[in-house]
Amino acid sequence: MNERKLSRRAFLGTAGAATGLAALASLGGCAPKTTGAEQSVADDVAANGAMQTTDPSKAVWPVVEEIEVEAAGEGKIAFVAEPIAESDIVATHDVDVVVCGLGPAGDAAALSCAEHGLKTVAVEKQSTGNYNSATIGGTNSKLHQHWGMTYDTDAWIADAMVDCAFQGDMSLYRHFLEKNGEAVDWYIGHFDNQNLDDYPLTFAAGDFPDFRDEYDKTSLSRSWNTSLNLPYPPGDLAGILAGILENAGVEIRYSCPACQLVSDDAGKVTGVIVKSEQGFEKYNCAKGVVLATGGYEFNQQMLKERCRPRSVPGSWLTGAFGNTGDGHQMGIAVGAAEDEFPQPIMLDPEQLMPYLRVNKLGKRFAPEYEPYGHLALAIQAQPGTYDFYIVDDAIDEKIDKIWTPSSSCYGPKEAWTAAARSEKALKADTLEELAELMEVPVDEFVASIERWNTMAAAGKDEDFGFPGDMMMTIDTPPYYATKEFADGLCTAGGLLVDTECRVLDKNRTPIEGLFAAGVVSGGMFYNTYPHNLNCLSHTRNCLMGYTIGEVLGA
Repeated sequence: MNERKLSRRAFLGTAGAATGLAALASLGGCAPKTTGAEQSVADDVAANGAMQTTDPSKAVWPVVEEIEVEAAGEGKIAFVAEPIAESDIVATHDVDVVVCGLGPAGDAAALSCAEHGLKTVAVEKQSTGNYNSATIGGTNSKLHQHWGMTYDTDAWIADAMVDCAFQGDMSLYRHFLEKNGEAVDWYIGHFDNQNLDDYPLTFAAGDFPDFRDEYDKTSLSRSWNTSLNLPYPPGDLAGILAGILENAGVEIRYSCPACQLVSDDAGKVTGVIVKSEQGFEKYNCAKGVVLATGGYEFNQQMLKERCRPRSVPGSWLTGAFGNTGDGHQMGIAVGAAEDEFPQPIMLDPEQLMPYLRVNKLGKRFAPEYEPYGHLALAIQAQPGTYDFYIVDDAIDEKIDKIWTPSSSCYGPKEAWTAAARSEKALKADTLEELAELMEVPVDEFVASIERWNTMAAAGKDEDFGFPGDMMMTIDTPPYYATKEFADGLCTAGGLLVDTECRVLDKNRTPIEGLFAAGVVSGGMFYNTYPHNLNCLSHTRNCLMGYTIGEVLGA
C-alpha cells in the first residue's frame, strides 16, 4: 500500500484508515498472475500483430514507453469461477434481495429496498463498510435550493458528454439530472442532523463562504459548484449508515463476501452464493441480486487487462481493500457486458494547488488551473508519468493569487505551502542548480521559468491559457521543486446498466434479476472520471441505490 500524500482525499478523510491497514495486513490472497499458457497466447498475439480479442487475459497493450502497472495492494479475490457444488453449500436462505457490498452505493440500495418492504440482506467482504468522503452533490436537491443554487443543465450535460468523448450513455446522465435531487433529499433525510445550514457547498466551505456561482469560471473547463459537505467525519459514516440500515430492517453480514451468482436455465439471476466463516451459503433471491462491490484497484491482473498502462497511477489513495473486481467478474460470468477498454480510473494530482509545473524535459505541458482529473491525465501523459511543481521562497505571500473557492475548500493555505517546501522538495539557490537536482535539461528549465515570469508580468499566459491574474512569478530564491505523480482513487469502469440499474448483456438486454450500483456499474465514464462535474460519483451511488429499491419494490 503506497503512503498517503497530501491530497484532496486526505483532507476529506478516508474511512477506517487504521482498521483498513490492519485488514490489508491480514489479507491472505493475491491478484491472479498470468499463466504460462496465457503469456504464450499474448506473445503470439503480439508477434502476429493481431490486437483484437474478447478475452481480456490475452490482450496486449502497445506502449511507446514501458510503464509498470501497480495495484493498490494485494487483495483477496472472492469470486469463484468454477461452479460451486450443491454439496458444498452449508446453508440456504430465502430472501427478497441480497446487496453485495456496503459502500455508499450498497448502503443506499439496501436502505431503499428495505424501506420498500423487501426482506433485504447486505453482505460485505470486509469487517466494516467503506466510505471514502463526506460529500454528496447534485443539481436540484433541497440543499441546493437552500443555498440558492441553479444550474444550466444543458451546459452541464454538454460538459459530461465531452468528458466521456460521447461514449457515455446520455440516458444515464439525463436520468441523473431528473432524479438526483429526489434521491439526495431521501438520503439526507435519514441523518440526525437536519439543519441545512450544516451542509455547506464544498466550494463555499473554505475561505469563500458566499461563493454561489454555478461553476468556477477561471479554469478552461467549467468546474461545477455542485458538491456539498456532510456534517460528519468521513470515518464515522460507514458506522452511521450501518445503524440506519439496521433500524430499517436490513440484515448485515460482515466478512461474508459474495462469490458467485446463481442463474436458472433461462438466464435469470435467482440468487447468490456467499462465503461465511462456516463455508459457502446460498441465498435464493425472489426479487434480485444487487452488485455494489466497488472497483478493482487491488487486482493487478484486471488493471493490466482493462486499463491502458499509462492510465494506471503509481500510487493510490484508497482504503477499499476489498475492491478486487468480484462484482465485475460475477456479472461477466452470467453474460453481462462491461465498458469497452481502456476503462477509466479516477485520478487526482498529488498537489492540488495550481503551481507552475514542468515535465522531465524541463517544459510546461498544461494549464495548471484545471479540474483535478484533467490535470492528472496531463501528468500521466508526460515522459515517465511524472512532473515537478515549482515554487519560490515567497510562496507564503504569493499563494493568495491562486487562492480560489475551488482551491481553498480542502485545507488551509499553510498546508499547501508546507507541502511545496516539504522534505520531499528539492531546494536550490539558483534555477540552474535546481534543474541539476531535478535532472532535467538546465537550459530548457531556465527558459521555461523565464518565459513564465515574462508572461506573469504581462498578465497573460500565451502558451496554455492559465488565468493571467493568477500567475505568480518564480523569482525569490531559494527555489523548490517537488516530483509529482497522479494518485488513483478508484477504477470507474464497470458493467453496463440501464436507467433502472438493471445489468445488460452484450445485446443491451437486461439480465433479469441482476442489478448494479456504484463503480461496479458502467456506461457513463471514458478515459477519466469527470472531476469537473463535482461529486457526480457519490451522488450517483445514492441515486442508483434509491432507484433499485423503487424498481424492486414496485
